[in-house]
Amino acid sequence: MHIFLTNDDGVEAPGIRAMALALSSMARVTVLAPHHGRSSCSSSLTLHQYLRVWEKPSYGEGIRVFACNGTTADCCKVALEYWLRDDRPDLLVSGINNGYNTGSDCLYSGTVAGAMEGTFFGIPSMAVSAETARKPEFLADAAACAGRIIRRYFAERHYRGILNLNIPEGADMSWAGIKVTKLGFQRYENAIRALEDPSGRVGYWLAGTPVGNSSPDEDVYWAHRGYVTLTPIQWDQTDMAHLIEVRHIAEEKID
Repeated sequence: MHIFLTNDDGVEAPGIRAMALALSSMARVTVLAPHHGRSSCSSSLTLHQYLRVWEKPSYGEGIRVFACNGTTADCCKVALEYWLRDDRPDLLVSGINNGYNTGSDCLYSGTVAGAMEGTFFGIPSMAVSAETARKPEFLADAAACAGRIIRRYFAERHYRGILNLNIPEGADMSWAGIKVTKLGFQRYENAIRALEDPSGRVGYWLAGTPVGNSSPDEDVYWAHRGYVTLTPIQWDQTDMAHLIEVRHIAEEKID
């Protein structure tokens, strides 16, 4: 089995290293990730600028590591369209991200965007995010949890879609502790802060505190209550519930 691994925290991030080491026990791993952090880059592409790829020291046996001066989506396209065109991966994994990618935050996430790129090439994919990537012991446990899910869904059951996995610190990482649920709406408190620089000019800082008061049938609710969440996702954003209504309006005869 050959697994392609990317992220949006950068090729030196502890999360991608932990994930690569966990995956190397079940597969050959090729890493191609941004050379520095590109968080919240979503599916942005670098146009009218050269992309460069260079090899980095391996994280361990069975792992090849490359860096790219582009975004996560750039890395995936360079890898799948060119770099690995004669060595096609069986699976694409994006992560482990430092911080959740639940609910509506998936629209901004470079980690989730990386997983989305797999489906454009007919390759099953999984995005992996953890509450924090700054605690080595937890990160190793999270990587092992992701590895078990990958083995069951993709290696044993040959699942062909995209999965979005979020792992809270201190969660029950057994199968009994996983909530398979839909995406929710991730709200924030104090998302914009107005700040004044020394010259008196006002600027704005985008951050905020995530709020977990969504519906109990959504991933945001469960992740904020310490449960591992697993959600099947897709790139198609068609609003099927309103497609017929929009079509009928377009077909109305206007006098």
